Amino acid sequence: MTATTEPTVVVDIGGTKIAVARVENGAISERHQIATPRTGHGSDLTDAVAATVRKITAQPARLGVATTGIVADGCLTALNPGTLPVENNYPIVAALRRRVGVAPLAVNDAQAAAFHESRSMSGTAKRLAFITVSTGIGAGIVLDGQLQTGHHGLAGHAGHITVDWSGPLCGCGRRGCVEMIASGTAIAKRASDVTGRDMSAPAVFAAAYQGDEQCGKVIEDAVSALAAMIADLVASLDLDVIRLGGGVGLVPTFLNRLRDTMERLPPVYRRPIEPARGGAEASLLGVAALLDEKFLQS
Repeated sequence: MTATTEPTVVVDIGGTKIAVARVENGAISERHQIATPRTGHGSDLTDAVAATVRKITAQPARLGVATTGIVADGCLTALNPGTLPVENNYPIVAALRRRVGVAPLAVNDAQAAAFHESRSMSGTAKRLAFITVSTGIGAGIVLDGQLQTGHHGLAGHAGHITVDWSGPLCGCGRRGCVEMIASGTAIAKRASDVTGRDMSAPAVFAAAYQGDEQCGKVIEDAVSALAAMIADLVASLDLDVIRLGGGVGLVPTFLNRLRDTMERLPPVYRRPIEPARGGAEASLLGVAALLDEKFLQS
């Protein structure tokens, strides 16, 4: 069976923004972006998604949704509600089917991006982690060509690896998670606390570039926490390569600092750190690719 020639509509739900795009022949041909509703009600989230989908088409032939959080059995749960406030086990697939008229394929956003990135691995590389550093921190894992999701949808939520047992309390219920130190949200909060100024993550990077030592230390701590998390993933999964994405992860100075920090680790933990080939669209392209694979196997 060959893949449908009808356009696919894909959605990327993040803690800050929602992107909705038409994908044709493996490329994005139309894209819309809105702010993520943060009311805590899944109905507001799916209403916003459906309204944006309708800017592209009244009813898509196929719909894919990549979202931050845990996706299992068609339901969405935010491991850290601070990243995406939504009810536990919100039935996102059923809700969107009612609103849009087609049942979507729903998957975690980092898992979707990891699938896209794995398709460009070359040589002997078979085991990849995609890590997104944005509003929160997530990861997707592909081992020997197989995307790892887990029975409970939890596979890859490496942002909740603890790196500081006395660190700040995370929305997941643990202390010192990487997400509370290295995410864009955490970088902005920590810099605001130490400087006494209300700062965004881009402002922190700009200040550090201008020589602000306090902001520089916040970024240094973030990079160190992320490097420790990557080393744990390498030790657990014997990864071949790391692809980095997200609004913070794709900042060149952040990526370069992370590479430098990884080089100071014992050699056994070092792996190539590369920017995501799909850039900011890796999750959109990944869920489209998963739809293609699902269709081809049906």
